[in-house]
Amino acid sequence: MGTAPERPRDAVVVVGGGLAGVLVALALIRRGLAVTLVAPADEPAACPGSATSLSYGAMLGFGARRHWRHLEACHGPMGFAPRGLVLHSWGGWLDQLPPAALALLSAPLPVGQVDSARFAAALPGVLAAAGVNQLDARVLNLQPRPGGGWILRLAGLDPSPSASLESSRVVLAAGAFCRSLWPALTPNLRHSWAGALIVTDLADGNPWLEQVRSGRVVQPRAWRRPALEARSAALTQEAWIVDAGLAPWGSGALLGQITLVPAGPAGLEPPDPAQMEQRLRQGLARLDPALARLDGDYRQVPVAFCADGRPLVGPVAAAPGLWSFAGFSGPFGTAPALAEQLAADLAAA
Repeated sequence: MGTAPERPRDAVVVVGGGLAGVLVALALIRRGLAVTLVAPADEPAACPGSATSLSYGAMLGFGARRHWRHLEACHGPMGFAPRGLVLHSWGGWLDQLPPAALALLSAPLPVGQVDSARFAAALPGVLAAAGVNQLDARVLNLQPRPGGGWILRLAGLDPSPSASLESSRVVLAAGAFCRSLWPALTPNLRHSWAGALIVTDLADGNPWLEQVRSGRVVQPRAWRRPALEARSAALTQEAWIVDAGLAPWGSGALLGQITLVPAGPAGLEPPDPAQMEQRLRQGLARLDPALARLDGDYRQVPVAFCADGRPLVGPVAAAPGLWSFAGFSGPFGTAPALAEQLAADLAAA
C-alpha cells in the first residue's frame, strides 16, 4: 500500500473541503497549528458533491457580517457582500405587493451573503496563501492508531491509488459523510437531500429575477425546512418540502430549494433527480409560474443537520483526538464563530 507524502507529525487533519472544513482549517492556521485539509480536488465547494454548493449563503445580523469581513481582511475576497432581502409569503394583503415593494420592508435589516460560486473559486488561492496543506484524496475510513491518534485510509492520492495518513488530531467536517467515517456519532446528526436549479441566463422582464440582478436574496418569510428537520426522528416514510427563493450565484442565480428527509437511518442513496426537479418546479410555480419554466441545471447534494438544531461541534465521545464540526442550520451565519471556538478548544487541548 502506498503512503501519503510525509506530513508534520503534529499537523491537524481536517476532513472535508466545504464551508465547515475550510473555516476550521483557517481558524487553526491562525492559531499557529499545522493543518492538512483532505478533500478531492474535483469536488470543491461549488461542485455537486458539496452541500456548500447549493446554499444561498445568506445571513442576518451584524455579528455574522463582522465575522466575514474579518475573514476577508485576513485572507482576501471570499465572496461576501452586503445584500438586500426580499421576503415573500407573508399572508394576507402583503402578498399582493410586487417584489420591489417587498424589498422595502426588509431594507433596514443587516443582511449579508457569501456567494457560494465565488467562494469556491477563491478557495484554492485562499488556502494556499494561508499555508493549509491541501491533500487531493478521499477518506475511505478512519481507524484508531495503536498508542493514540488516528490512521486515515485514503483513495485518489496521486500517484498512489491508495495511501494512508496519520495524525493525533482529526476534525470531521465532511457534512453528511461524517457518519460513514465514524458511525458512533450521535444519532442526532442526520442528513437530508437538498436540490436547487442553477440558472445562468437571467432573462429580462421577470420581477423576481430583477431582484437578484439588483443584488438581493429572495426567500420565504419562514423557511419550512427547519420544521421538517425537527420532526425527522419521528418520520415513518420520507418527507419533502419546497422553499421557493432565489439568490445570486456567480453571474447567475440559485432557484428554489427542495429538501427531502429519509425515514430512519437511511444511507446516502440519492433520490430520483427527475422526480425531485419536478417537485421543485411545482413549488417554484406557486411563487411565479415563469420561474418554474426557466432553463436550469438541477443539482442535489446530501446535507447534514442536527434534529435539535444544535450543530455537532467539539470532541467526539470515547474517541480521543477526534473532533466533529457538522450539522449546521444557517451555516454561513453560525459556522464562522463556532469554527473559532473549536479551533481555540482544540489548540488548548
